[in-house]
Amino acid sequence: MSEGRHIPYQACTLPVAQARSVLVLAPHPDDEVFGCGGCAALYAASGIPVQALILTDGGLWGVPPKGTSVIEARQAESRRAAGILGCRPPVFGPYADRSLHCDAALVRLIVDHARACGADVLLAPSPWEVHPVHRAAAQAAIDAIGQLGGRATLVQYEVGAPLLPNALLDITPVWERKQQAMACFESQLAMQHYDRHVNALNVFRTYTLPASVLAAEGLRVATPQQALEDPFGLVHQGQPHPVSRVTLRPQTPA
Repeated sequence: MSEGRHIPYQACTLPVAQARSVLVLAPHPDDEVFGCGGCAALYAASGIPVQALILTDGGLWGVPPKGTSVIEARQAESRRAAGILGCRPPVFGPYADRSLHCDAALVRLIVDHARACGADVLLAPSPWEVHPVHRAAAQAAIDAIGQLGGRATLVQYEVGAPLLPNALLDITPVWERKQQAMACFESQLAMQHYDRHVNALNVFRTYTLPASVLAAEGLRVATPQQALEDPFGLVHQGQPHPVSRVTLRPQTPA
């Protein structure tokens, strides 16, 4: 069996080449950059509008500047990072940190924003994530992509845990830009060196790629049906499907 059946041995330039508009679903302010900032920057550079919907305020974690709340600091950081990546200013959802659960209201919020910006590509966390807010966002994205119809594509990204990728995106052309965008999150980097961890992950993702690829983002690209039937990407290409539905529920309470 070829190794290429388990992980890509060639990099891609964009996960969905014919996208009209991209909506990035972020559990917290910073996930849209740490997880898929390279992908967002490449889409923006190609002239495709990219906007992040940041679901929670991230108010429970961070060291803000004196006289500023954590929420204010994190939102300002996301706005600065979006400008560096060439994306539209982010939209902030109504949820407090760790209050996110996958329910009809959350799915409707995602669907409404995707339709409002004409998005046919939804970038969202993968179900492999360990943070409960990330997992809630992952499930909601799977439910939302099903409602958006057959021409929509779900692209799952990794932040706190690696996924099983079926696409490795070469972000070498925008790697420096992604690093500059990550540096915007001073309130978070004061707590942990997330940029160092993400850089390590992006370098590791070049393991099976040509030496000319200096950094890559691991992604899982899925149609609505694939996302519904195989949300974790456990079924390798060309193998029979063992189950009709893999569910993420019940979820761990936030």
